[in-house]
Amino acid sequence: MSTTPAILALVATLAAGIAAGLLFLQRKRRGWVGRAHLLLALAGLALAALAVLGGRPAPGGPPAALPPGLLAAATLAGFAAPRLARRGYPRMQLLLAGHLLAGIAGFLVFLAWARNG
Repeated sequence: MSTTPAILALVATLAAGIAAGLLFLQRKRRGWVGRAHLLLALAGLALAALAVLGGRPAPGGPPAALPPGLLAAATLAGFAAPRLARRGYPRMQLLLAGHLLAGIAGFLVFLAWARNG
């Protein structure tokens, strides 16, 4: 399977995430941006997982389970962060930081896997 659809979905997810993050920092609420980010993330995760499962292991590349694992962790952290907002803002900020790091790391590891695959 080609990795192009997964890469495009992940780039769109990053763009929507940047928009959602900027709106969050400005304390503006635009629920549709967050929902679009979540839907794009789920699509990107599914396409990346399909690409990894359909691809062959690359010698010298990252383990095949790493990109979908990081992307799944980022998706779960991003989904859980607003639900924890009621329990304390510092916890939500920590979870959002983990979401950001796992998402970017998942994207970069997927690109490394795709390059070696």
